[in-house]
Amino acid sequence: MINIGERIRFIRETYDLTQNDLALILKINKTSISHIERNDRIIPIEHLITFSDYLNLSIDYILGLTEIKNYKDQISGIHLNKMAESIKEICQSNHLTNLALATIIHSCESNIRNYKNGKYLILTTFLLELNAKYNYSIDWILGKTTHKYVTKKLAHV
Repeated sequence: MINIGERIRFIRETYDLTQNDLALILKINKTSISHIERNDRIIPIEHLITFSDYLNLSIDYILGLTEIKNYKDQISGIHLNKMAESIKEICQSNHLTNLALATIIHSCESNIRNYKNGKYLILTTFLLELNAKYNYSIDWILGKTTHKYVTKKLAHV
């Protein structure tokens, strides 16, 4: 299983950043960085996006799902409407109802409707569940690239 906290620490250290530096970049406190790196907390997707954009790395690379540091068509930030289209495509291509997808990612049907309508940004844990089940690229789900699948997937979330 990929240890996300260790991977984030490895990347932080590779780019010569301290925990304080990363805390300033993500606009959170150093204690939160420590918790993330120890896997006491999952890193919120908003912070993953900021970290990814700051270092120009794919989220998939940060999470250890690929060795591709950045996709050629990678964009900064995300657009909720692109994420919404990806969620709709996942449901359609896997013949999933909103309830079925909610069950897979351990959420509720109303969240799926909100994600499909682009009202809310999907949670990191839900993205990891989609990767573990279907091998989807987190960057693709978020609309940051057209690369739909990754070379690795998480064994368990």
